[in-house]
Amino acid sequence: MNDAALPANPGTRSPILWGAYLACSWTWCIGMFLPTILMRDMGWMGFIIFAIPNVIGAAAMGWMLKSRLDSERFVEKHSGIIWWFSAIILAFHVFWILWISNFIRLAFPMPEPYLYGAASAAIAFLFVTGRAVRFGRAPQVAIVLLTFSISTLIATFLFHDIAHATDEMVRAAPKSIAPLWMLPVMLFGFAFAPYLDITFHHARQELDTQKNGRLGFTIGFVLFFALMIILTTRYAGVMVWALNGESCPETMLLPSWLSAALFAHILCQWIFTVRVHLHGIRTIPSTESRQPILFIVVLIAGLLGLGVMNLPNYASLTGGEIVYRSFMGFYGLVFPTFLTYRFIQARQADDRISPIAAWIAIALALPMFWIGFMERENIWLVPGIGVVALGAMVLLAKQKTK
Repeated sequence: MNDAALPANPGTRSPILWGAYLACSWTWCIGMFLPTILMRDMGWMGFIIFAIPNVIGAAAMGWMLKSRLDSERFVEKHSGIIWWFSAIILAFHVFWILWISNFIRLAFPMPEPYLYGAASAAIAFLFVTGRAVRFGRAPQVAIVLLTFSISTLIATFLFHDIAHATDEMVRAAPKSIAPLWMLPVMLFGFAFAPYLDITFHHARQELDTQKNGRLGFTIGFVLFFALMIILTTRYAGVMVWALNGESCPETMLLPSWLSAALFAHILCQWIFTVRVHLHGIRTIPSTESRQPILFIVVLIAGLLGLGVMNLPNYASLTGGEIVYRSFMGFYGLVFPTFLTYRFIQARQADDRISPIAAWIAIALALPMFWIGFMERENIWLVPGIGVVALGAMVLLAKQKTK
């Protein structure tokens, strides 16, 4: 790590605290929103093919990196791609929050006093999180945030009407084998993406023993994060109505206090993820000169978010959803492909790592991913992954011939 490294905090070696940190840092604009789209298009199977690879893939990182040193070496060796991973995460979050600000009030209608209360809580959390991250107390804040989100989840089960909108959405979803065609992309993305998340490496390095690392990641994802994405399924139905620019029927409207709690959950989870990545990106070795690039990337994402409602529809998708799905391509195709090819090339005796092969594979697979994600012909995702796999096999074969 460089001299901007995260402050040492010997009082936070607890796997439970770091498990909370991991769950909250990974609950971002994918976990809080993608299940909504998948359940709308594919019903509960859409959620299952998202949730299981996600939980297992994220938890596996704590088992595969056996020590703090393993994590430090990984970050040093792959600092460039890890930096870009965080940069795209930050850009994605800026776009997403500006996009959903156009319709989130339709999903969670509430009188102004409740709205101001939820917004005030989020602003207070913004300042608290900033100080906590700066002084190495992010895990303590995360456990508070996690407790609030799980309490909100419990509250949704006490108010049974919230499930009506989700049940109706699932019943209306097409019944097909489409989720099976998307499964390889989910497995590929969630198998490799966690290794590029700087907040995961922060947690793994603080969980300094092999036992603590495995326990922290297992608790964080198999238990805590799983509960977070289950909460997303509870409001997925009302979010779909809002995404279509409509309010729910009165029989499906949430009580004001629950709308405010869900609104605060989304805002605070967003704040936590952005805060820890803004801090973490500054700790990545040999990337200090890239701060102007980060500003430009985030600015472009912000402009997209501000103007997204004016973008044309395509294949029955709104402009906002098209941009959202385009961002998803980074995590389902671009980053996993780069990391896979880097792993293969790093085994060469001369240790030369070139991005050319990865870019060729991505360019060849991209049209198939476009058809699969944008036109929702999911079967095209299989040959798209096949192209990436074929390129990997060619690299391996070239190694064997040397």
